Amino acid sequence: MPAVFGTMTTISADEPFFVLVDDHIHSARMMRRAVREAAHLAQFAWIGNARRAERTLARLFDQRGALRPDLVIVDLKSSSDATARFIGGVWNRLNAAGVPIVALSDRPDGDRQTLMESGADAVFERHHDLDAYRAEIADIVSFWVRETVTWPIRA
Repeated sequence: MPAVFGTMTTISADEPFFVLVDDHIHSARMMRRAVREAAHLAQFAWIGNARRAERTLARLFDQRGALRPDLVIVDLKSSSDATARFIGGVWNRLNAAGVPIVALSDRPDGDRQTLMESGADAVFERHHDLDAYRAEIADIVSFWVRETVTWPIRA
């Protein structure tokens, strides 16, 4: 498991738990900082690249009593369709559990249709400017608050 994943042992069931699927550790670290700025109470874990994340999610959802994520964020840059393939591969499990999945894309307008058809609940833009990136992460957190049925129950 990636080092960031190890923090799951301290995650409280009363706090929202977001996981990131990302093939670059640098952007995973940047995302963790941005999520903490946008949602102070949210717990965050990077669960690795697509292959590792698929195994991790399967294990989390197969174990009874395991803490499950409240939101899955997918930011795969390895190929143009990697994010859509990953989402399509995990969609049934996440949908059955009511866990929203969002995608980041360099071309959200151009990729939106494909990503939504693969099962993404929303598509957000991957920004290279740090301030714009932080604003987009805040929009992801706002999306989760608006769209989830979990948070109002636990709040």
